[in-house]
Amino acid sequence: FTGRPAMFLICIIIAGLVVVALLSHDELLITRAHLAISLLTLLLLPVLQAAQNRDGTALQAKLDELIKSNIDARNTMIGVESRSEKEIEQLRTDEEIRP
Repeated sequence: FTGRPAMFLICIIIAGLVVVALLSHDELLITRAHLAISLLTLLLLPVLQAAQNRDGTALQAKLDELIKSNIDARNTMIGVESRSEKEIEQLRTDEEIRP
């Protein structure tokens, strides 16, 4: 739902509410508009994070599959994203030394 035009319309309506609130100088309306924006932000952040995590996981799965299919690739690179930075740097150093 968050990526649909209806959600964009809701965001436009809330932004319009903020503009009306600011122009009217009504403190209660301004407070409600800020509350609406804060709630919308808090609700959308986990949705966006979940989508980004799903995309990252899918990308890693695709890269792992390419590594498996390439004879010259090192299979030790599969799942490297779950290793520490020190281990990743060691793998990169080993690659530079490797002929």
